[in-house]
Amino acid sequence: MPEVDIISGSVSVFLRGGPPTLPQTFCIADAVVADSSRLVIAHRGRNEHFAFTGKFKNLEGTAMPVAEWGYSTAIAE
Repeated sequence: MPEVDIISGSVSVFLRGGPPTLPQTFCIADAVVADSSRLVIAHRGRNEHFAFTGKFKNLEGTAMPVAEWGYSTAIAE
């Protein structure tokens, strides 16, 4: 398993799929880790649900965990 680069106590993840308005890389500190296998990102009035794949993407020498989009839900008010 590659070593994940942690910068300032945060980890970036590579997002596969989901809305085209989300960036491909995302700082995990700005999201909710639902459990060890899921990530939820609030985006434009919706919650975007991603699952960690167990794979890593190497971008410019940085190993990032890959999270794949699964589904979207409305944010409850």
